[in-house]
Amino acid sequence: MKSLPRPTRRGLLVLVAGALLVVVGAASGFTDVVRAGIFVLVLALLAFLIAVAARTGRVDVTRHGPPERLSVGDEGQITLGVKARRAGWIETTLEEPHTFTRHGVARWPLSQVQGGRAAYDVTARHRGSFTSGPARLVASDPFGLFETSLEQGRASTWLVRAHTVSLETPQTVAQGDGDDTVISAHATHAGRPGASIREYVQGDDLRTVHWPATAHRGELMVRQFDPPAQPRIHVVVLGNVPRPGTNESWEWLISAAASACTELENHNLATLATVGEREYDNHDDILDALARAGESLPDRLTIEESPTLLFLHTSADHFPPAPHHSPAFAWVGGASAEHGANELTRLGWDAVAISPYDSIAESLYPAMSGGDLR
Repeated sequence: MKSLPRPTRRGLLVLVAGALLVVVGAASGFTDVVRAGIFVLVLALLAFLIAVAARTGRVDVTRHGPPERLSVGDEGQITLGVKARRAGWIETTLEEPHTFTRHGVARWPLSQVQGGRAAYDVTARHRGSFTSGPARLVASDPFGLFETSLEQGRASTWLVRAHTVSLETPQTVAQGDGDDTVISAHATHAGRPGASIREYVQGDDLRTVHWPATAHRGELMVRQFDPPAQPRIHVVVLGNVPRPGTNESWEWLISAAASACTELENHNLATLATVGEREYDNHDDILDALARAGESLPDRLTIEESPTLLFLHTSADHFPPAPHHSPAFAWVGGASAEHGANELTRLGWDAVAISPYDSIAESLYPAMSGGDLR
């Protein structure tokens, strides 16, 4: 159902002025003032009827743009394929609202895009969820007193993931001889099965034969896969900054958490991430959750007995105790970062206060490359 035209700011002023002229003229007995007020109101009625006629306009829009998932700093172009019909001689504008900029709206006179295409550039300035559309036709009367709009289709969503940095520092590679870093050397202790060597027993699968050990011992040796020694690494993100991109410390923590999860994934370390009220164990799901992270304060948070990385913004009003028998690292940002780090240290965490200007790679280096996540 098409909505009725709505008055513009100018239209509201004209309506109020016309009504005041009628009332004041009638009260004072000046008929000319009354006539002037009636003329103004009739003019507004004519503008309204013209705007009603403009509702016969139609538009069909198809939208194409960059991939649904972007990274911070990516640039792209959103293109609209437009098939539209405007109402007679009334000038109509095609609009596409979007959230890539605050109060962003792309506009084109319909006469320039009718039966063709329209495009506008967007930049992913910070992480978050952004929308484009739905497109709409906006038409007004020649006096600019009333306007009508017709929306077409649905909005499109673009997810911008947090910026990640490489944690493969020169010191990390030196410790592990090439790609065999400390983290990958301890992969068997974070939720992945390890392997030991034993003598061959009748019935063992020959595909498990460990040939180097067999040659060394002079008898068949096979790999025996052991159960994981420890549960997976737990990454916890706590904070309460509803709008992405508005708090530098919070963005640092989100970017650091995304970088840590990516590093763990690259080394095949099982990861469980707690973001807000939900838990995620799939890497893509983790990055998507961090892209949207704003209010990330679960009512109750239980820290597992496993290696834990905590990223805390001090808008949080509680500090969870560290797991008793596992490595526990915490990075704290915000106005009360020092106080938060001290509280977490008292609760058993290896905690450090950060500023938005600290290097993520250097700040995470002790936890990610020191052999403690095992």
